[in-house]
Amino acid sequence: MNPAPSNPDRILVVDDEPEIVALVAYHLAKAGYRVSTASSGQDALALPRLARPSLLLLDLLLPAISGFVVPKQLRSYA
Repeated sequence: MNPAPSNPDRILVVDDEPEIVALVAYHLAKAGYRVSTASSGQDALALPRLARPSLLLLDLLLPAISGFVVPKQLRSYA
């Protein structure tokens, strides 16, 4: 296992399955990363305005807003 980063990057985990989000977020946090989570595309689009993630882990089959749309909209915030 790699050592925890000294200045951890923020990772945004987006999935509508709470168990998956919890499992992935737990292991990323345990590895030393700062983790934000969202359970929908709408939530995911609201979070990065506050704290832009370095990495996005995203379910493509989200309700309402497709996982294919979320990265495109996030890029438009730059």
